Amino acid sequence: MLLNLTEEQIIQLAPDAASVKAGKGLATRAKWVLLEHSDRAIWGHCQGSGKTPYQTVIDTKNVAFKCSCPSRKFPCKHGLGLLFLYAAQAEQFKEADEPEWVTSWLSKREEKAEKKEQKAQNDTPVDEAAQAKRQAMRHQKVLNGIDELEIWLKDLLRNGLINIPERAYTLFDGIARRMVDAQAPGLANRLKAIQEINFYEESWKYKLTDQLGKLYLLMKSYRNLDLQPEEWQQEIRTQIGYPQAKEDVLAGETITDQWLVLHKRSQKINELNNDIYWLYGYRSNRFSIYLSFTAPGTLAEFNLVPGSTYDGKLCYYKGVGSLRALFKECELSEEAVTPHFCANLQEATARYREALQQNPFTENVPVLVENLRLAVQGKQLCVQDANNELMPVQMQDITRTDILSVTGGKPFAAFFLADTNCWELNSMWYQSDYYIWRDERN
Repeated sequence: MLLNLTEEQIIQLAPDAASVKAGKGLATRAKWVLLEHSDRAIWGHCQGSGKTPYQTVIDTKNVAFKCSCPSRKFPCKHGLGLLFLYAAQAEQFKEADEPEWVTSWLSKREEKAEKKEQKAQNDTPVDEAAQAKRQAMRHQKVLNGIDELEIWLKDLLRNGLINIPERAYTLFDGIARRMVDAQAPGLANRLKAIQEINFYEESWKYKLTDQLGKLYLLMKSYRNLDLQPEEWQQEIRTQIGYPQAKEDVLAGETITDQWLVLHKRSQKINELNNDIYWLYGYRSNRFSIYLSFTAPGTLAEFNLVPGSTYDGKLCYYKGVGSLRALFKECELSEEAVTPHFCANLQEATARYREALQQNPFTENVPVLVENLRLAVQGKQLCVQDANNELMPVQMQDITRTDILSVTGGKPFAAFFLADTNCWELNSMWYQSDYYIWRDERN
């Protein structure tokens, strides 16, 4: 079997807390009249209120679910219950030949993947003349939007920044919408990020000036786009909000590796479910970010489980130090891996600074550090390394309590998303075991 998940990893797959509770309620042998497995799936019959049991199956190689129940949630409580039960009592599942309903579903999944690959290979050529015309029109719209934004920024500075906190809630809305109209969503997102600064923190002035500086640098860079090297032209266009065609990304350099899922964050964007995965390549020592967008009630192409390792081929988006990537192939690995960590905070900080030197637009640099303990400096929660160096960290109070309960105050290793002012602790390793906490923003 290619499935070895912890309870916390299974919780990360759930659509909401109610589904977790309901799934755990079904994770008992008495609820299932049949439990079986093959080398690529587990399945079972769960007795509900009706006469006919619900048929539930899980693709164990790609962690996908199917159930005959009418629920619109994916995975449903039966899928979660089956997975919770397998994680706790795998011996309850009898090895057996796959029934037709299981084989049919798995075959359709394979057929769909093959058709998708074939379609990508047979896509009709792009009308280059029409495409060039569209790009020229968009380029001019973006330039016009930048002209408007520059006037707005100069007015903002002329009136002073000290009163921004009391006006921030509405101050940026109008100009952000106009940047969307100008087909520059990247500029709009930066304006929204400024709006979301916590102006109750003492550091708000530093964050504000840092974000305004990056915004202005991006505007100037786009105006001088033709003067930049090709790699920087692509990076600046991406920062502005130009998409890169999926086909072009998959046709680029491919990195084959064992990819460890460091962290997952889920959010809703325009009614779409957006899962953000941070990955680490064990052999390449490279980080990557994989984004998954799905409509409500539909399954993602890949359901990646934090703490699990996947054998896969990743293709990176073009840009300067780009981390975003697409999977060309992905399958749950039989081998678990532990990442290579920075030995101390000094080494980790040096890597963070290298990332910023390479690309000043970089946000949330992934960092792995070992031999850490929790500490407090004044009112600020920190991590402390063996050299007694401190780094301010951001985490929820319950996460802090959980870390102390697991480690007992002893050293641990952790994955951070680092920025200028504070590092966000997202997952940890203690005595080679991986731990993650459910993201309350989900």
